[in-house]
Amino acid sequence: MKLQWTAILLVLALSVAACGDPHARDEKGRTPLIIAAESGDLDGVERWLDRGADIGARDHCGWTALLRAALGGHLEVVERLLAAGADANDRDSGDYTALMLAAGNGHREVVERLLAAGADPDRQESTLGWTALIWAAKEGEGEIAALLLRSGADGTLRDSGGNTALTWAAAKGHLGVVDALLAAGVPPTQTDAGGRTALVIAREAGHGAVVERLARAAMAARPAAADH
Repeated sequence: MKLQWTAILLVLALSVAACGDPHARDEKGRTPLIIAAESGDLDGVERWLDRGADIGARDHCGWTALLRAALGGHLEVVERLLAAGADANDRDSGDYTALMLAAGNGHREVVERLLAAGADPDRQESTLGWTALIWAAKEGEGEIAALLLRSGADGTLRDSGGNTALTWAAAKGHLGVVDALLAAGVPPTQTDAGGRTALVIAREAGHGAVVERLARAAMAARPAAADH
């Protein structure tokens, strides 16, 4: 039954694309442009833009073509949509930006392109308070975390639970993220809402390599703190 329903949805989506109307919608509220962007179909994106598709149209979940392309890591589609005027800081109905979606799903080149287009690395999702950096930290995306930090992301921002990118990385045992944050000057003594330092969090979670790295960083920071 599930396979039959999937086939029906595919037929409906193809029917929307085949009708030639750039403003047509399928049962999910997707326009042909959104469908093409979601699947990484650059030729389709070009075709629907040429036919006057609304680049800011949203499906029933509040997703635009850019958000779908960013989530899927479709770099060329993202570049084409940005060139056509898509907003690099666009958000979905859940308040997630294209940058957050790309960062949290490991799409480094898309993150780089969005930042170059003016995406704000410090925008926070309104419910959880996540930033692109916090999401990257949670998912262990060290290279993306480093890229965001080089682009000015604030490593001290806290989510709605009181966690920073560093406390999340410590809790998850993501050494590469911890290294990126410390290299960018994020204090190793950051705490969570309960007052636990990142070092304590990592120790309680059993992440030995992270504990060692944070302990060394904390020791190195002490003389500098004493000088002040």
